[in-house]
Amino acid sequence: MEYIFPGGYGELRSLEDLPLWRKLLLGCGLALWIYLGCSALNKEADVYVSAPHVPVAATGQVYPVSVNHGALRYVTAKEKKEMDFSHYEAPPIIFGLMVGMFLLVWTFRYPRAS
Repeated sequence: MEYIFPGGYGELRSLEDLPLWRKLLLGCGLALWIYLGCSALNKEADVYVSAPHVPVAATGQVYPVSVNHGALRYVTAKEKKEMDFSHYEAPPIIFGLMVGMFLLVWTFRYPRAS
């Protein structure tokens, strides 16, 4: 299968032209990107369905989190920490992965002919 890229600085014509180390970095970056995205979506869906709408002190679910476009749910301290990671710390990681993957592909240059 061949992927065609527009000409430009990198002049990459196909992903098959990339060196193995760049392919491995792209694959690992893509896998981490998918993992972070899916885990965040899964956690939000679980909290949206299972967490109470009002604080419940008996179970420790007293920390408010906003899920599913602003729906307020109450979770435990551990769940709040996990939700904060997916809301505040994961997006810069994902953005950095996007930039890094773009640069891996775009800065590729064919070796000079000897």
